[in-house]
Amino acid sequence: MKTDYEFIKEKFDESEVNAPESINEEYILNKIADIKPKKSKKPLIITGLSAAAALAIITVSAFVITSVIGSIPKPITAIQSGTAKLSSFKSSDDVKKALREIYNNRPKSSVGYNGDVVEEYSYNEKGDYLSNFDAAAGSAKSADFGHNSTYTQYTNVDEADTVKTDGKYIYYLNDSTITVFSAEGKNSKKVAEIKPKSDYRSFEDFYVSGNKLIVTADYSTQKYANKMYTVVDVYDISDINSIKLADSFSQSGKYCSSRMIGSMMYVVSTHYSNNENDLPKAGKKRGATDDEAMPEELPCSDIYTVENPSEANFLVVSSIDTSNGAQVTKTKAILGSADTVYCNTENLFVTAAEYEYGSKYGDFYWFGSAVKNTQIVKVDLNNKLDFTATVKVDGYIDNQYALDEKDGYLRVATTADRNDSDNRIQSNRLYIFDKNLKQVGRTKAFAENESIKAVRYIGDTAYVITYEQTDPLFVIDTKDVKNPKILGEVKISGFSTMLVPVDDNTLLGIGYHTQDEDYTDMEVQEGIKLALFDVSDKADPKVLDEKIFKNYESQVQFNPKALLVNFERNDYTIPYIHWDYYDDDDIRDTQYGVINFKIENSKLKIVDEYKSNRFNQSNRDDNADLERCVYVGDYIYMLGTATEYKGDEIDEIVAIIDAVQYK
Repeated sequence: MKTDYEFIKEKFDESEVNAPESINEEYILNKIADIKPKKSKKPLIITGLSAAAALAIITVSAFVITSVIGSIPKPITAIQSGTAKLSSFKSSDDVKKALREIYNNRPKSSVGYNGDVVEEYSYNEKGDYLSNFDAAAGSAKSADFGHNSTYTQYTNVDEADTVKTDGKYIYYLNDSTITVFSAEGKNSKKVAEIKPKSDYRSFEDFYVSGNKLIVTADYSTQKYANKMYTVVDVYDISDINSIKLADSFSQSGKYCSSRMIGSMMYVVSTHYSNNENDLPKAGKKRGATDDEAMPEELPCSDIYTVENPSEANFLVVSSIDTSNGAQVTKTKAILGSADTVYCNTENLFVTAAEYEYGSKYGDFYWFGSAVKNTQIVKVDLNNKLDFTATVKVDGYIDNQYALDEKDGYLRVATTADRNDSDNRIQSNRLYIFDKNLKQVGRTKAFAENESIKAVRYIGDTAYVITYEQTDPLFVIDTKDVKNPKILGEVKISGFSTMLVPVDDNTLLGIGYHTQDEDYTDMEVQEGIKLALFDVSDKADPKVLDEKIFKNYESQVQFNPKALLVNFERNDYTIPYIHWDYYDDDDIRDTQYGVINFKIENSKLKIVDEYKSNRFNQSNRDDNADLERCVYVGDYIYMLGTATEYKGDEIDEIVAIIDAVQYK
C-alpha cells in the first residue's frame, strides 16, 4: 500500500504536472495531517489515499500547474500574431518590473469545498512568493537497414527516447542510469553504464548520433532548491569501454522535451521564476570542458512576452550544434511554460495548458483544476530561433499528435469543457490556423461528452479517435482550410490511443480493450486491443479486423515510441505483460514478452507471442517490468528491469535484456 506522499508524487509524475520542488515528503505529510475536508453534495472521489491527502493533491495542483500566456512595459519589438502581440523587452529592469506586476496581480486566495478559503498567497516587497507552496524551479526509417530507429511523429526529426540502438549496442535508460548492452542475440550482456553526476536529479532521455551519446538531465543547485536547470551532456562513445563526457550545456528550467534535426538539437524547458531577479540563463555548465563556466543571464532582447501575462514562468528554447560538442547557437525565452512539443523541419510549436479553479455549481464549489485553454507558441527554426506567433485555443490537447502543420497551416484537435447548469459537458473540435496563428477555420463540435484519445494526420485528412464507452473513429477533411468537414465515422468497442498509417487506405489502431463490469455502469480497461480500419471511402470508414488480448498491458498504449516497426519485414512488435487469474481474481501467473504481428489481406495476423525466459524466471514475476523492445538483425531484444535478490534481502533494481529470434 502506497503512503499518501508516494501516491501524491506518483500522480504528479503521471500527469506530468510540474510540482514545486519544495514539496518534499516531510512538508506534504505535515500539511495534510490536520486537513479535514467538509462534506459536499458532490464529493470528489480519489481512490488509493486518505481524504486529507486527496484534498492536498488537489490544493497543490491548483497552485503549481502553469500557463503560458497570461500590463507590461512597452515593447521594443512587436509581432502581431493570432490572438496576442509578442514583444521583446527594452531592458532587464523592464523584465523585472513585468514580474513584479504579475506577482502583485495574483489572487490572494482560492476557494475549496463550499467556498472555504484553503490557502493564502503573500509576497514581500521584492515580489518574492512566500506561500508554503513555493514555485518550483511519422516514424523515421533507419538509414542502416539492420536495426530500428525510434518511432517518431515526423520524418527526419528525431525524438529523444529512453531506448536506442546503433546496430552494435543497445542503450537503455532506467532509474537514472544508462545501461549499454551488446547486441549479440542470446549472448547479449552489459558492457558499460553511465550514471548522472551526484548533483543531477535524473537523466531524462537521450539520442545516439554517430559516436556521440547526447543526454538530457534535470539539475538543481540544492536538493529542494528552486534553481532548476536543464542539462545537455555529450558523451564520446567511440570507445564503449571508456565512455567520456565531452561537453555540457545548461539552460534555466525543468526539462520538457527536445528534437534533433541532423546535428542540430532543440531543447525546451520551463523556468519557474522565484522572484523578480530570477531571470532565465543559458551557457556552458561547469565541469565539462571549462571548470569555470557558468550559465549567463539572457539578454533582454532575447526575452519575450505577450500582453497581460499571468504567470511568472519562462518558456526557454535553445538550439545546440552537437557536431562538435554542445555548441549553443541561440537561446531565447518567453513568459510562459511548456507541456508538449510538436516539431517539423521548419517550425517548433510548444503548448501549455491554462487551468481554471473553483467552478461553482449551485451551492457547490468544485475544487480542483481543469484545462480551460491551451496556449501555442510558434518558434521558427532559423539561426535566430525567432518566436513568430502565439495563439490560445479552447480546451486541451491529448498529446503532440494532436498538432500538425501542412502548407503553412497548423491543425489542432482539442477537447473542451463547458458549464451547463450543474453539469460539465465535453466537446471536441479541430481548428486550423494560418502561418501567423490566426484562426481560419474549425469543425463543428463533435462527440459530446467524449474526449479525444488519438489523432493522426495523413495528407489533407485528419483521423480522430474519441471515447466514452465506444470508440468512434472520425474522418475529417481539412483540404478547405476555412471549412474543415467531418466526412464519416465508425464505432468500435474499446478505444485506440495510437493511430498508425499502414497504407493509403488502411489505418492501424492500438489501444485498450474495455468491458462492462457487472457491479457498475462503467466500462473498465481489460487489456490490449488492435483494430484495423478501412479508410478508402472517407465518408464510410469500416472496421476490417480486431484482436483482443485480455489481461494484457503494454507501454505502447500510452507511449508511441514503444511501437517497434520493422520496415524490412513489414511487421510490428509491442512489449507486453500478461496476468492469469484464478476464479477469485487472485493473480496466478505473470508472463512477459512481445507480440509480433503483420497486416495481410486486410487482416491482423499474429505471427507469435514471444515469451521472455529471463523476465519470466522464478522469484521475479512480481518484481519485473518489461518496458521496451528493439530489433537488430534477426533478433528482437526485450528491455526492462527486475529486482535482484541476495538471500532474503532485496539487493537492487537492475536493467536486464533478453532476446528472441524472429520466426
